[in-house]
Amino acid sequence: MQKKNKVVIVTALSLGATLFAIAPQTTFAHGTDKHAQNVTVTVDGSGYHPAMVNVKAGQEVHMTFVSKGDSCANGISIPVLHKTISLKKGQKKEVVFTPKKGQIIAFACSMNMFKGKVMAK
Repeated sequence: MQKKNKVVIVTALSLGATLFAIAPQTTFAHGTDKHAQNVTVTVDGSGYHPAMVNVKAGQEVHMTFVSKGDSCANGISIPVLHKTISLKKGQKKEVVFTPKKGQIIAFACSMNMFKGKVMAK
């Protein structure tokens, strides 16, 4: 009976090692089975880069704004999400949301000079 238990333990450990080897290739959102989408938008004196981002609808998005300079682009308004972000040079801030199919999430600077959008497909 002890030998049988060892076989079960070795099999379980092998399965666990296989799953661990696969897991790092996938990003999971807060312990759910959905894949998180990570998006980084660089903010500088000429606007947002990229200014348009495509994401999958129904999957959580982690959108990080990273400031590379001082400009009005550091004051970011995202009306649909009821969010306002204020960045200083070198600072980064994250917004997390789950878009619906066909939803366009627009963002702009405080002066509405620089604009960007997230499109959910």
